[in-house]
Amino acid sequence: MSELTFFVSNAALRNLKHGAQSCARGVRSSHLSEALASALGFRTHAALCAALHGRTTVEVPKPSNARMVQRLHELGYTNIEQGQRIVPEFDQSYFVFRNAPLRKARSVRWWAWRNLMVMGINAGLEQRLFGLSPSENWWPGGHPDGRKCHQYAYRFMAAGNMPAVASVKSNEHDEISICVMLNPKRDDVMPEWYLGLGSANATAHGWLERKLGAWIQDDSQAFHCKRDLKPQLVNLDIEPAGYSDQGSFIL
Repeated sequence: MSELTFFVSNAALRNLKHGAQSCARGVRSSHLSEALASALGFRTHAALCAALHGRTTVEVPKPSNARMVQRLHELGYTNIEQGQRIVPEFDQSYFVFRNAPLRKARSVRWWAWRNLMVMGINAGLEQRLFGLSPSENWWPGGHPDGRKCHQYAYRFMAAGNMPAVASVKSNEHDEISICVMLNPKRDDVMPEWYLGLGSANATAHGWLERKLGAWIQDDSQAFHCKRDLKPQLVNLDIEPAGYSDQGSFIL
C-alpha cells in the first residue's frame, strides 16, 4: 500500500467539500467540485464520479492544495492565493498531543501492528459489522450516531489458523476504535487498548478514519507481541480491503 494514497468514499468527498467551502468563499459549488477532483488527481469531477460508480471507495493521491488552487485559477478565481490551504493534505499528525510527520520508514514493529490491525478490520468488514463510510455502524449495539454505540466483540481466524478476537466502538467523529487480540487467554475477554501480554499473545489498537477518507490512524505504539510471534506477523501478505494502511492521526 503506497504511503502517498488514501481511499475516499462519496461521504468523504462531501465532508472534504464542506470543509473547503469555508476556505474558498464565493466559489460556485460546481466549480468547487471540479477543483476538489483536481486536488485528488482527477482531470474532472465527472472522472472522479465515474471512478466511484458502483464502488464503496476509490484510491486517490493525498489531496493537493497546489492542484486545487491551480484549477480554481483556471476557472477564473484568481483571487485565491497560491499556497492557500483549502483541504487538509494529511502530511502530519493532527492528534492533540503531537504534531509529527507521518512515518516514512516502517519498522518491524510497525509492520506487525499493521498486519494485525488489517486482519481485524478486514474481518469486521467481511462480517458486515461496519462499513468504510460515516455512520455505517452495523454491529449489535451499533447506531448511526457514534455517541450511541455500544462496544462489541467479534471473533475470527487470523492468518487462517490463529484464533483472534477484536472489539469495535465508535465516537462522535465517525472514526471507529478497533482493538485486536491474537490467541486470547480467556473466552470472555473484551479487547481493550490497555490490555497486554497477560491477556493474549499479541494485542494491537488503532482508529479507522471514515469521515475524510478511509485509513488506519497510526497508533502503532499501542502494540504488544510475544517475541517469537512477531516475525510470523511481519511476514504475512495481507492487504487492506478498500482503505489505506497509514494516515494522519486527526482525533
